[in-house]
Amino acid sequence: MEWQVVAALVDGELMAEQSRAKPNPTVEVRECLPDGTEFKAVWSLLRQSGVAKLVTVHFFDGD
Repeated sequence: MEWQVVAALVDGELMAEQSRAKPNPTVEVRECLPDGTEFKAVWSLLRQSGVAKLVTVHFFDGD
């Protein structure tokens, strides 16, 4: 669920930051769901509103 991705951001690990990305800066964060599933979330800062927006989530291949 989306709320789990938002809640996991607090304990996430920054993987990459693109401060000059267009149209908005982005960060990639390694996060973990309550069941232990790790994933990468891409967040973008909407400059006009100053709000972070979840762009996408990628689950790591368990193999």
